[in-house]
Amino acid sequence: MSEASITDRPSQVHAAASFKLPLPAVLFVVGLVIPLFIYIGPMRLSVYRIVLLIFLFPAIITLFSGKVGKIRTPDIAIILICIWSSLAYFVVHGIAPMIERVGILWVETWGAYLIARVYIRTPEAFLKMSRLFFLIALVLLPTTLIELQTGQNIVLEFFDKFGDSYTDKPKERRLGFDRVQGPFSHPIHFGVFFGALIGLVFYVIGYRASWIGRGIRTILITFIGSATLSSGPLAAITAQVFFISWDRILYALRSRWKLLIFLTVIAYIAIDLYSNRSPFEVFISYFAMNGGTAYNRIIIWVWGTKSIWENPIFGIGTSGDWERPFFVNSSSVDMFWIVPGMANGIPAWALWFILFFSIFVPVARRKIQSDRVHNYRMGYLCSMMGLFAVGWTVHFWDSIYVLLVFLIASGVWILDWRDDQDQSDPDHTDHKENRQSELPYSRFTRRGVQPTKPQS
Repeated sequence: MSEASITDRPSQVHAAASFKLPLPAVLFVVGLVIPLFIYIGPMRLSVYRIVLLIFLFPAIITLFSGKVGKIRTPDIAIILICIWSSLAYFVVHGIAPMIERVGILWVETWGAYLIARVYIRTPEAFLKMSRLFFLIALVLLPTTLIELQTGQNIVLEFFDKFGDSYTDKPKERRLGFDRVQGPFSHPIHFGVFFGALIGLVFYVIGYRASWIGRGIRTILITFIGSATLSSGPLAAITAQVFFISWDRILYALRSRWKLLIFLTVIAYIAIDLYSNRSPFEVFISYFAMNGGTAYNRIIIWVWGTKSIWENPIFGIGTSGDWERPFFVNSSSVDMFWIVPGMANGIPAWALWFILFFSIFVPVARRKIQSDRVHNYRMGYLCSMMGLFAVGWTVHFWDSIYVLLVFLIASGVWILDWRDDQDQSDPDHTDHKENRQSELPYSRFTRRGVQPTKPQS
């Protein structure tokens, strides 16, 4: 069966509500920005964890029933990540101390994946998901401006009145402003959360909108994502702005993405040959807010990968006891994409890349005639580029970790899409964009597309 084919059985979710975002996805996304949790013994349950616990088993049943398409490589990869990581924790630390951690691992990793895999199944659901994220950004805009100017975290102060919440972290001022933390456990997470949405805002929410409307929304979400004043989120923002600029400037060039890959490879080789620093070190130095931050990331990369090669099967677990220079006091590893390898060994490390690229690459290569679905695909790829870039400069945990897994899985529907399923979303009411966009669409070009010859 080809990658583009799907099961003949109809999607249960699509049949239930063509133009609505299913309730589990709504509750999950909203739960990500509600900083309240309760304790059951030593276990902390946040709002999004409760949502995942409620819908985990129904989502598992739906996935394996075949009602949301065939079982794919990423479906297997996410399960193997959970299995191998659990085994590695048990081997390194023993079973009893790791029961709670392994349980949360399965709930957050497989659960967040399934919420998107099962309930984001149509262009309409993908659009509603993107709009919900943007609505959250708009709701938080006033408190973001206040915290940026005064350092007062009104969001956490509000939720503190109702129960346990995150601690407002002490933060140094940067560029004359306070770093915004908002409803998250760390300021960096605020920037990652909203900075990763630029692609969705530009291509998905902005589809068929006027250039003014699209531009204002994109600038607004870029500003909010930048309010954390941190190099990690700025890496995500820069990657997406570059992606959009390359696409817009060269949209008439059929091979623009092949050209970009070629130039990237040439640049990497040139830096590797002629610079006294590695390409990774050059990348980090340009995105860091200061030299100390860049140097720290380089140390993490060098000594973190050393730890992976020295503990290749099961890793070092959760102890944080990784070998590092004597002057590095913190055991924190601010680089998500090497943490699975350090904690759980090379098999877990490889599975994470398989999970990401087994969706990203087929989605990028998929031939799509629908102009709308093509734009949604571009928004997905753009945001994924941002998350992939920021993962090399920060660590993901709590709500940002499950956001990553959720957004990765939110693009699987594109692989199951058939162009004969396309239908208009009644909420897309702005038709001022050039009608050229409604012509049959190839993933290679935007101009010069010829209308399909009518069937006789």
